[in-house]
Amino acid sequence: MLCSRPPRPIRTTLDLANTEQVKAVRKRLRISHADLVKIVDKIGNSLSAIEKEVELESLSAVQPRNAKTGPTTFK
Repeated sequence: MLCSRPPRPIRTTLDLANTEQVKAVRKRLRISHADLVKIVDKIGNSLSAIEKEVELESLSAVQPRNAKTGPTTFK
């Protein structure tokens, strides 16, 4: 009888079916489950891409641009 190792999880992608992975990622990124699902639907399940998207969304929420005037310049 052969003894084989159990398959190792792929650490660069997120499996939404694995509740432990989802919980860990949500806790680390401080986002809701709905936001996580929305991001995965938008860009895919790559963990690095998810982290970058969360950073971009948090930056855009902190510094909203005015659509009429564009970016503010100081003189």
